[in-house]
Amino acid sequence: MFDEKAIGSLVDKVAKKKPRRVFLQYPEGLKLSIFDISEKLERLGAEVFISCDPCFGSCDMKDLEAKALGCDLLVHIGHTEMKLPRKTAVPAIYEDYRIDIDPTHLLDEHIQALGPCESICLVTTAQYISAIEPAKRFLEEHGKKVYVGQPSLAKHPGQILGCDHSAAEPFDNMVDCFLFLGTGRFHPLGLAAKVKKTVLVLDFETSVLENMNSERDMMVRIKTMQIEKAKEMKRFGVLVSTKPGQSHPGTAEKVKKRLKGKGKDARILVMDQITPEKILGMKIDALVNCSCPRLSEDFRQFKKPILDPEDVDRL
Repeated sequence: MFDEKAIGSLVDKVAKKKPRRVFLQYPEGLKLSIFDISEKLERLGAEVFISCDPCFGSCDMKDLEAKALGCDLLVHIGHTEMKLPRKTAVPAIYEDYRIDIDPTHLLDEHIQALGPCESICLVTTAQYISAIEPAKRFLEEHGKKVYVGQPSLAKHPGQILGCDHSAAEPFDNMVDCFLFLGTGRFHPLGLAAKVKKTVLVLDFETSVLENMNSERDMMVRIKTMQIEKAKEMKRFGVLVSTKPGQSHPGTAEKVKKRLKGKGKDARILVMDQITPEKILGMKIDALVNCSCPRLSEDFRQFKKPILDPEDVDRL
């Protein structure tokens, strides 16, 4: 939940814009705070329109919907700003959600396990970005060479997204391992799929230091199986999202052309939130994901092979 200090900071930012009508967007985890936030914004004299659609990141800005409703400000809560392919249709304020945590006590517990890693690249997600500096300082004090990269799409040094691992990838040949600080599997597994070196996770919920190598190997085996199945398929759906940070129509056109060059029938399928239910009844044998990488991780929901654009060359 957002605490009073965070809400006060947000209200101050909105007050400076003097909006007449505000479109409020937030992730599922902050739903309990949203009425309190909207009430305080309305005290500024603005009408607040609360979005009830799922929100998966700053790639998922509902700025066109905000404009259609006559809103003159979009308030996007819970994520940091990222570089989008276009300017938002209405002015936007980003209020990210931070969890302040000092990771040094956990690092101290696991420092021996980090022994083989003389050089380390640190990464995390937006909510734990404050853990980067104390972790870097602690590891350097224990003789480690520590790298923190600047991302191309994300906002903060060391920050990775599901679609942006640029804070880490350039260091693959320079470090012994990558150390993810935070919680969850999606982000560290996504990184493990992009780099050759070991990805370790210092989990703030379980206090465990975990190696992603076995799960990466499993991902490779599953991907190989899906590609082998897809080789026998004839009809392909190329998935495109209309979410501004997930929309890659040019990539979809190239994928369709490559599929046709391999003798496949391909159609570009467009939707906002991509779900299996929306393609039920369509005569499609396999899918190529040109949207959020998380879709490829959730392949079991689609009950058919779902490939990434680079996999098409292996068909």
